[in-house]
Amino acid sequence: MPFIVSLSEFFNYILYSILVGHVVLSFVPDEKKPKIIIPKPILLLSVLGVIVFSFGPVLQVIFYFSDGNNYFNQTSWSILTDFQVGKAWIFIGWVATFLWMTLYVEGSKYLQAFWLFLMILAVGYASHVASLSFWTGLFSHSIHFLAVVLWTGILIHVAWFAKNSNNWTSFLKWFTPFAVGCMVIILTSGFFVMLFVVDISDYINSWALPYGQMLLLKHISIIPLLAFALINGFLLRRLSAQPDFNIRAWLKAETIIIAVIFFFTSILGTLSPPHDIDFTVKSEGASKWLEYLTSKTIITPVNLKLMFSIEGFFLILFGFMFLIMIFLSFYKKVKPYFAAVCGLLFIVSVYFGLVISIK
Repeated sequence: MPFIVSLSEFFNYILYSILVGHVVLSFVPDEKKPKIIIPKPILLLSVLGVIVFSFGPVLQVIFYFSDGNNYFNQTSWSILTDFQVGKAWIFIGWVATFLWMTLYVEGSKYLQAFWLFLMILAVGYASHVASLSFWTGLFSHSIHFLAVVLWTGILIHVAWFAKNSNNWTSFLKWFTPFAVGCMVIILTSGFFVMLFVVDISDYINSWALPYGQMLLLKHISIIPLLAFALINGFLLRRLSAQPDFNIRAWLKAETIIIAVIFFFTSILGTLSPPHDIDFTVKSEGASKWLEYLTSKTIITPVNLKLMFSIEGFFLILFGFMFLIMIFLSFYKKVKPYFAAVCGLLFIVSVYFGLVISIK
């Protein structure tokens, strides 16, 4: 079940991004963006996919509260009508139906934006932070999710559905500050949302739990993403006029790193948040993976510290060498997929470097 829920959350991020990117770019004049053609069936299937994959968290709650006999009877009805996650799914399905019809008849872009905005609010309504503090959680998670899919959606369309690199300079003139603004909102709101789940003083202690491990991986992954954003947002301007330079390939490489972050985020939704780390370790146990890597049994009270070793130092050093290689591959005009691999190796190296340094 956790695997199914994680997969559904992952695809939800992708599908929302595709839909939001399509709607936002419909407001951008043709002379300020590359020629982008996305088949209508992809948009229509994306809407249907949102309805299907949004049911994953609902299914998880149904299995959690079910007695093992009547998964879809009394328990299902209660969760759909009484729980925020169930109400949100019903609302998303209802609004998505109108969005599907609007896209099918190629209706007003303003109406499409309105339906999507309501669906994003429903995502915030169903979030974990909204269950802890309703209004604060609703708006903080909705703003975070909106900023993510706005930036990612435009990037996906330009990278995978653009037919040329025309108007690239004009595109960057508005998209670069737009992306910077989205990133600031993402980092700020993401940090704010994290504080609902993890006390900043317990950040390292949270690594004792699977949730903390995924959170660490997600945070490490942001660093190579920022490197690609810097290259694609600023450095590419100098080379965009060269006919042999493949701009879209670099954008595709950036979307690979984004997909990795989406993957880690989707797993977070299936894990127990570390509100009380000691209690969670006692009730569910510590991360077996962490215990294996550190060769120690984690007991309560949890008091993890970073004590850098030679091995950990060199692994982190190797990680930042991979980060430098991302920029070198750009200047040496190496295929950007090599840079994407360097980004993944950075994540792995820094992660292991930090984990084996835990004492």
